[in-house]
Amino acid sequence: MHPGQPLQTVGIISRPRRQHLSVVVPPLLKWLEARGVSAVYDEETANSLPDTSKGRTRQLVADSSQLLLVLGGDGTMLAAARLAASRNIPILPINMGSLGFLTSFTLDELYPALEDTLTGRSSISQRVMLQVQLERAGSVIENQSALNDAVINKGALARMIELHLIINSEFVCRYRADGLIVASPTGSTAYSLSAG
Repeated sequence: MHPGQPLQTVGIISRPRRQHLSVVVPPLLKWLEARGVSAVYDEETANSLPDTSKGRTRQLVADSSQLLLVLGGDGTMLAAARLAASRNIPILPINMGSLGFLTSFTLDELYPALEDTLTGRSSISQRVMLQVQLERAGSVIENQSALNDAVINKGALARMIELHLIINSEFVCRYRADGLIVASPTGSTAYSLSAG
C-alpha cells in the first residue's frame, strides 16, 4: 500500500483456536464490506465463520492484500511480519490475548484504528527486520526473517558452543557460550518479559 492509494483489500490473519473470533469476525467483515473493502482471510479466521470454504493459506492472503489485519498476539504478529516484509505491505495488529508487546491496538480500538487507516489518518511505523542464515559445513541450510530476535542455543544441556558472529559479511567476534540472542530494535518479547 502506498500513501494516497485507496485501500481495496484487507487480509485478515488470526491466532489459531481463539474462541471469540466467531464474535469478532462476522461484524468485521460486514463493516469492511459496507465501506467497499474486500476481505480475504486465512483458514484460522474462516474457522470462526459458518462457511469455512473461503479460508486461504496465509501466503495467499498476503499475496492478495494491501494491508494485513492481525487478530492475535505477538506470535501471530511475528508470523504476519515475515509474510508482509517480503511483500512490502503494512500490518495493523489487534491484540486478542492477554500479552501484547508488539500488537499496537486493543480489540476495543479495532474500528477506530481501521477507520483511521482507511481514511489515511494513521501513521506507518517502519521496522527493521533481521535476515538470518544458518550455515553448517559451508552450506546454508536455513534462511529466516525475524522482526524481534534470532536465538542460537545449544542442543544439549550443560554444553558450550562456539559461535562466530558475522554481520553484513564482516566478522564481529567469537563467542563460547550456551547461546546468543541477537535482537532487532523492536526487541525480544521473551527477553522483555523475563527482564520485567
